[in-house]
Amino acid sequence: MARAYTVTLKSKQLKVTDSELSKFADLHGIEGELKSRVSELFLLDLFVYAMELGIGPSDIVEEIFTLETMDNSSSTKPATAFSRPPLHGLWHKHFFCHHFLVQNMRNALNGDKLKALIDQIMDHSKPVVTPEMISEIAHRVTIEPIENRAKDKRLTGEWIIFAKHHGKNYYLCLNTHNAGDQLIADRIRTNCVREFRYLKDILISALSNATNYTMFTYGLCQLLADNCKDSKRNVWDSLSSKGLSIEG
Repeated sequence: MARAYTVTLKSKQLKVTDSELSKFADLHGIEGELKSRVSELFLLDLFVYAMELGIGPSDIVEEIFTLETMDNSSSTKPATAFSRPPLHGLWHKHFFCHHFLVQNMRNALNGDKLKALIDQIMDHSKPVVTPEMISEIAHRVTIEPIENRAKDKRLTGEWIIFAKHHGKNYYLCLNTHNAGDQLIADRIRTNCVREFRYLKDILISALSNATNYTMFTYGLCQLLADNCKDSKRNVWDSLSSKGLSIEG
């Protein structure tokens, strides 16, 4: 049975069918066996990012190819496993495009780095700003940070969310950093489990870990509150007596 999706955006609605998404995938190199490991939700996100945000599918698909071939040529941060619930057991990989240039410049020049850079270039003994100074500042604020972060494989963008199963990657969705882990987990649970049944076990395990994490955090807060008048050593001794271990 054909499926149709309606995506409501700020200014309009996008409508697309599963067969149109399949053709869209083929057009951008997601085909063959790889295609069987890419969810419809991922393809829908890829379609929306292209149609609404102007993010070229090739920028995202290239990162998939680097993951598939374990190629080390990517300039973005390495793939990383989520360490906490509700996404524990899943992975994410950054993808980069021109939309994220400013954020990467900002990351490279955070704190006092921009001021220090300008102070280094400007000659404060002379109240003159030369064209050479302006040119050097422009280069070191715009070009140099991107080149350095690319060389160090530290370019950041938004996320490709994927799972590992029997030695293969399964690509589930795209999301922004600020979407929130619970929203991402809910999207995967609602849309991807029907395609990849093993995801149910991963999400259940993550939910169990979330419960344990919450209980641990609550217990730790209570314990610290009970011992707030004690010395640090007494608090650590109390933790140890309850079977809890904290390093550092």
